[in-house]
Amino acid sequence: MVIMKIPRNNRHSMKGFQVKKGLLLLFVLGVSLLISSHVFAYTTEVHANIHTVLLASGNGPQFTKGGELLFFSKTGGKRITIDIEIPDTREERSRGLMYRRSMADTEGMLFVHNMPKGFFFWMKNTYIPLDMIFVDKRMQIIQIEKNTTPLSEEPIFVPAKAQYTIEVNAGFCDRHGIKTGDSIQMRKIP
Repeated sequence: MVIMKIPRNNRHSMKGFQVKKGLLLLFVLGVSLLISSHVFAYTTEVHANIHTVLLASGNGPQFTKGGELLFFSKTGGKRITIDIEIPDTREERSRGLMYRRSMADTEGMLFVHNMPKGFFFWMKNTYIPLDMIFVDKRMQIIQIEKNTTPLSEEPIFVPAKAQYTIEVNAGFCDRHGIKTGDSIQMRKIP
């Protein structure tokens, strides 16, 4: 074992390095706290706005028709047309179908995904069991999650290639023969 003695003039530079390292650590912690406080504030604001909407409406948000969605079989035969609600704001997308107590069989919600892959849906505060239909950019159904569990916080991951997610009442896909490989077409109300 070799013990090296640090010359007297290098001891000051070592202390200076340790001080700079400590200051850098404090800076990183400060920035992290600042970012965390902004994220927390945004989350709190979204939940407060959702709560305010619910108190005002009594029965939760009501369906607002934003367009129509047509389902087609793999061979091109029309299966069914439904009215769709299209959430436009971040708040509307975060709320989705939360707090609703019912939805007609000819109604659904269409989410348009502009974010990178790696996100999920959950059924927190959602009282209606749902079928979730995932559609790629070619408008083809690539995956279906049937009969999701109401009020569950278990994540339902969105497939990487999904451009759209359609939420309809549980059993909808079985009742109307909707399958992976089928396609959709939408008409948005201006």
